[in-house]
Amino acid sequence: MTGRLLDARQLTKRYGGVTVLDHVDFDVAAGEVHALVGENGAGKSTLIKILGGAVRSDEGTVHLDGAALPAGDPLGVRRRGVSIVYQEFTLVPDLSVAENIFLGAERGRMWLQRGEMAAAAERRLNDLGVRLDVRATVASLTVAHQQMVEIARALEANARVLILDEPSSSLSQHEVERLLAVVRQLRERGLGIVYISHRFDEVFSLADRITVLRDGKKVASAPAGEFDRARLIRAMVGRDVSEEYPKRAVSPGETVLEVRGLSHAPRFAGVDFDLRRGEIVGLAGLVGAGRTSVGLALGGALSATGVVRMAGRPLQRPSPDAAMASGIAYVTEDRKGRGLFPELSAAANITIAALETFARGGVLQIARERDAAARASRDFDVRVSSLAQPAATLSGGNQQKLLLARFLMRPLRLLILDEPTRGVDVGARAEIYRLMNRLTADGLAILMISSELPELLGMSDRVIVMREGRVTGTLSRADATPEAVMALATRAA
Repeated sequence: MTGRLLDARQLTKRYGGVTVLDHVDFDVAAGEVHALVGENGAGKSTLIKILGGAVRSDEGTVHLDGAALPAGDPLGVRRRGVSIVYQEFTLVPDLSVAENIFLGAERGRMWLQRGEMAAAAERRLNDLGVRLDVRATVASLTVAHQQMVEIARALEANARVLILDEPSSSLSQHEVERLLAVVRQLRERGLGIVYISHRFDEVFSLADRITVLRDGKKVASAPAGEFDRARLIRAMVGRDVSEEYPKRAVSPGETVLEVRGLSHAPRFAGVDFDLRRGEIVGLAGLVGAGRTSVGLALGGALSATGVVRMAGRPLQRPSPDAAMASGIAYVTEDRKGRGLFPELSAAANITIAALETFARGGVLQIARERDAAARASRDFDVRVSSLAQPAATLSGGNQQKLLLARFLMRPLRLLILDEPTRGVDVGARAEIYRLMNRLTADGLAILMISSELPELLGMSDRVIVMREGRVTGTLSRADATPEAVMALATRAA
């Protein structure tokens, strides 16, 4: 690791009267992975947008190798050697892999040198250990392969600093391991890498240094070896979170859900389990095990054979309406794509599934709806400047709490949470876990589908494990260890 490659000093950004970044210093050296962490709203996105030229700071400077970078000029910054791979990719879906890698830097004058670009793109991807048909459209690729195309494009532009924004949020464990291997490979080549993630295991596995932002300020920065999980959480949230997974008294009641022989070929088959009042049951398994498909079937969004009983009564002809009428709600893992109405207000997003309860004679009673949304927002601690604020502008944690508020506006027996804390910072995670405990204390049953073993083990009273569409075992809280879960997740059913 050499001296500073990218050096930012006293960066400050204000929007209206709100300071979102407050005199922050940040640097990265060649051959270093510098992790940037903090809760949603801490200022991470603003900082990297300034580093990449997409946002102009009100105060402060950014230098690469001692020379000032052009403020507010993302193309100029990219050409100088600073590239960002955002969580939301910037690829053009209908163009080929090769065309995306050379987008804005095409080879050829009168005519494009397509063959030359294809060969160069293939060499670049092979160098990353990735085998792809470079003539295939980006839309046909997996998320993991699209990410590698983004990285290849940055390297083709001679990136010297690579900024990765939540790069693993939509990847399977195997894909994450491949990504981490590529990051280590790029570090060995001398790139400076800024790595933003909510996943502590990745941060501790990769980072040489860690910087923590909170409320727009840099509150901690040190070599990674000086942090442990407790110190990192304390720096992020400004308090000591001694119990990441809050304890609760568990006294399950009568059986709420009975599932027998639930099947939907080829996704899953012969699924059996029960769920009781006041209980959190985790549904574990590797990507492709069928967990989300089971949740969708129980929520009525996927047809399935077999028997499902709610409170002893068979659920006939499953559909989302029938499931909700029987007291089942499914909260999707894809908040932005399938959960929220992003351009509608927070209030409208809360009440949209229960509008009939606010109508008289077919006319919506606006005042009643507004009051109900305000009560639900307070009850679930959805933090907004105004309930008229578009849902898309909320943080990930507040979006998730908004969805919980929506579905709890109706009588409910079973709540299915699919990846409930994906893309949510540690402070908001703790709030969601406390909400889950409160709901089970009130008698609700929760089926939690999660890819994160610590979350499954920390919150579940029992863990059901699936592999290739079949249940391979059920573990009590006492028996649910990482080794036991993974043994069941990788063995034949």
